[in-house]
Amino acid sequence: MTIAVTGPLASGKSTFVELLDELGAETVSADDMVHHLLAEDDETITRVTERFGEEVRGEKGIARKALSQVVFGDAEALRDLEEILHPRVREETDRRALGSGSRLFVAEIPLLFEGGGEERFDLTVAVTSPEKRRRAWAEERGMEEQQRRAIEDRQFSQEEKARRADVVVVNDGELDKLREQARTLVDWVLRERGSGEGGVEED
Repeated sequence: MTIAVTGPLASGKSTFVELLDELGAETVSADDMVHHLLAEDDETITRVTERFGEEVRGEKGIARKALSQVVFGDAEALRDLEEILHPRVREETDRRALGSGSRLFVAEIPLLFEGGGEERFDLTVAVTSPEKRRRAWAEERGMEEQQRRAIEDRQFSQEEKARRADVVVVNDGELDKLREQARTLVDWVLRERGSGEGGVEED
C-alpha cells in the first residue's frame, strides 16, 4: 500500500510521517530528496549551476540559501528549478516504492496535488492545522511572513488539499492526538484496504 501525505506549510505533516515511520512504515520525504540532489547529485548540481550561475554553488553542491534568494519572487526561475528537481524526485520516489518490502510505503509530498501526482498512490492524506498555529510554527522556524506567504501562494489552500485528499488528519498541536490518528490510519489501512506481507506490525 502506498500513501502520499501532503498539507500546507507548517501543518505538521513531517511529524505525522515520522509517527507513521515509528509504527513501521517505510517513509520518504520529497524535501529530503531535494536536499540530497542539491548537495550530492552531480547532474542536478550541473543543471542548476548552468541555469542560475556559479553564485549558487556552495562548499558542497548547491547553497540552498543562495538559490532561494535567486528564485524568490521570480515565477519563471522557480518554474525552471522545479522542472529540474521534480522529475528526479518523482523518479526516486517511484523507485523506492517499487523496491519497498514494507506493507506500508509513505511519501511526504508538499505539492502533491499541485503537481498532479496523486494518481501514483493508493491513498492520499492531507494534514491540516489552524492558520494561527501554522503561522506560529513557521515563525519558530525563523521564516519571515513574506516568505511564508510566497510559499503558500504557490500551493492550493488548506481547504482544497483537504477536499482532494482521501483522508484528512487534523493537527491541533497535541502530539498524543496526532499519534493516535497515525495509529488509527495504519490499523484502518491494514484492516480495510489490505497490503500484503511484512513491514508494519499490528498490535
